[in-house]
Amino acid sequence: MLPSKHPIITYPAFFLFHFYRSFFNIILQKRFYVIIGIYYHGGNCLSFTQDIIEELKKLGFNEYQAKVYTALVGLGVATASEISKASGVPANKVYSVIDSLKERGLVFAQESDTSANRYRPRSPDAVMKELRSEYEKAFQITEQKLFALYERSKKSFIPELWILRGAQAVFSKIKDMIMDATETVNIGIDSSFDLQLYGVDQVLKEASSFLKSIKIITGKDGIDNPNEVNILMSLAEFAEVRVSENFHAIWVITDSREILQGAYAQLEGGIELGIMATWSDNESFAKLWERFADSLWKTATSFEGINLPSA
Repeated sequence: MLPSKHPIITYPAFFLFHFYRSFFNIILQKRFYVIIGIYYHGGNCLSFTQDIIEELKKLGFNEYQAKVYTALVGLGVATASEISKASGVPANKVYSVIDSLKERGLVFAQESDTSANRYRPRSPDAVMKELRSEYEKAFQITEQKLFALYERSKKSFIPELWILRGAQAVFSKIKDMIMDATETVNIGIDSSFDLQLYGVDQVLKEASSFLKSIKIITGKDGIDNPNEVNILMSLAEFAEVRVSENFHAIWVITDSREILQGAYAQLEGGIELGIMATWSDNESFAKLWERFADSLWKTATSFEGINLPSA
């Protein structure tokens, strides 16, 4: 409740308690109660919680519709004049707003020949259930159609070679490659810390449930501190991990058909510019890199056989 000596209140105030289920936080989907302070100040202007308005706008209401519906829910039953005063929507606009809400089935009219029409809101529970159903249906249909369109067109629009600049772009593409793979993922990485930093380790863990093989190779510089060791130990729970001498590169090969390879770019003096990489879905190129990766894998040492720094 507002304190008894609120600096703005100049007339008696009243409050609405237990304001239906919170339909303004669909993500949480749990009940809580909203206390709305309603007061008159220098005229008949109703004050109500602004966050409700903003949430309704996300659900397809415009500003005036959100204000009118929220005010009417608070009032229960009201005339257009009362709704205008309560919501702050101009009197010359309120009728058209009410009509638009009536068309959507959100407001009902009690018409009268002898007095002003009165209006009542549709239950917020019913409104939110209907909106949720409509949004979920629209989401499913849109997702299916966009995915089908993407699958039909990606071969004609994706070039055989992409140039990627910056760690965010490179590791985002790596995660996409892993999730698109169906059988094998081979990774060469200079520092396992980057796999954790950009969330690749979690994507690998999820993909391990359906992939036949995950291989990760790193250099001795990639295990030179306990944090990197801990990351590799976690990866070794679902992937084969090996360590190679003088390894300084980044590559990812998936299903012998996609290849990403790159390096940490540096200026003279050791100033790091970030990661640069190329990606290709040219199978011949991918298989060529895979043969090189396999030869390096055979000479690398199993992670378990390395003298590791203390964790």
